[in-house]
Amino acid sequence: MDGELIRVAGYAGLRLGELLALRWADVNPRILVVHRALSAGVEGPTKSWQARFVPLADPAAEALARLGLREHYTSRQDYVFVSRLGRRIDPSALRKRFKKAAVAAEVRQLRFHALRHSAGSLIAREADPRWVQGFLGHSKLATTERYLHAKPRPEDVERLNRAFVAATATRSIETVAHVRDEGGND
Repeated sequence: MDGELIRVAGYAGLRLGELLALRWADVNPRILVVHRALSAGVEGPTKSWQARFVPLADPAAEALARLGLREHYTSRQDYVFVSRLGRRIDPSALRKRFKKAAVAAEVRQLRFHALRHSAGSLIAREADPRWVQGFLGHSKLATTERYLHAKPRPEDVERLNRAFVAATATRSIETVAHVRDEGGND
């Protein structure tokens, strides 16, 4: 269960509270309807108070499909991520298991929220900022800008190279013209 939850978190970019409040009625084959979240143990609206539709990358869709095959707790009103008894997962216990798994895997320990940040940063390499804002459910574009630090997209590098090539060509012409004006030899 934890592995599938972590997989969905990493590919869908949901906040932990949104994941834990997700019900099967909110899951469609390729999209999630995110309109509630768990905060301080209370289920309520999302942080932005708005529903959003989150498209699912293949690994997230496959993880949810596997969970949907379980024997119990798959009715429309059941939580997607549940304990063995069908209860909502305790966020604190999940965070502890997440850290413990990192230790066991001998990888750097990160906060659970790093999964959301990773998803946002990777998506920012391929999508425009407004799309990323909607995907992550940010009410302000300024919040989304922290995800735009990701490695440059290939088109950004190409854009820079074109700019510098053009500047270099212009500079070379100006240098030749300047040398001629100063009485230099051809």
